[in-house]
Amino acid sequence: MELSLLTLNLHTYQQHPRDCPFDAMHRHEREVQIIAEAIAHLKIDLICFQEVGEYMHDPITHPYGESPSNMAFRICSKLRHWGLWYHIHQDWSHIGFYRWREGTAIMSRYPMRHNYSAYVSLNQRKDNYMSRNVTLSCIDVPWFGLLHIANVHLSWAHHGFYEEYANLRRLIDSRRHFGVKGELIAGDFNAPAGGHAYHHIVGNAEYVDQFHELHPGRFYEPSYRGQIDGWKHHPPCRVDYIFKRNGHPLRIESMDMIFNDHFYPAVSDHFGYLARYWLY
Repeated sequence: MELSLLTLNLHTYQQHPRDCPFDAMHRHEREVQIIAEAIAHLKIDLICFQEVGEYMHDPITHPYGESPSNMAFRICSKLRHWGLWYHIHQDWSHIGFYRWREGTAIMSRYPMRHNYSAYVSLNQRKDNYMSRNVTLSCIDVPWFGLLHIANVHLSWAHHGFYEEYANLRRLIDSRRHFGVKGELIAGDFNAPAGGHAYHHIVGNAEYVDQFHELHPGRFYEPSYRGQIDGWKHHPPCRVDYIFKRNGHPLRIESMDMIFNDHFYPAVSDHFGYLARYWLY
């Protein structure tokens, strides 16, 4: 059984920042179209978005994220309009860039079970950009079973990463009783490859860096270019990952950068990763 996974930080409507939020949303139609076309053409099964923007004065929907200003829902709605049904699960962490609810979203072609979200940061204030909420789901993959996915956007090492990662681990552990057969963690970890925070994840071999497993010679290849929010005055580095729990019956077959102006146009200050797995 093959399964594909995309992870991408959407940059909270900051590719075309404007004083008028409606103008900003309109100008991001290009990015919405490019991402939706890539998902459709490549037949991507599972998508993890971080920094999903939604206008802060739009009513909060139940379930969260079905506002017309929500960028992940805009992508999902376009795919549905094309006859491609994707399930979606979202939540938000905090107000980003002064006017946007900023959160994470999981989209899946397959049914999503046991959807959940929770703060992993000590701070849980919506007006604090250091508060971190993660989204989790069990994807009911045909002929395989439940694949657990955690979609995360964590803080820098000096701003709470270790506490957040410990809370994330406990949260994932608490969900294994659902009968999970495989487990992945994807997203923006703000943990440069080779750094202390990175080794905190992979050091005991519990989780495997999927890009490094396939491309050991490209270990330090950055997942963004130039100077970006949170990493100004720092050389570009790799901070976006997909980690697989070691020993689980998933084999990584390919993993490529996407939305990097070589394989689809850039749509964010981050590049995306597209991974393809064989599930057995």
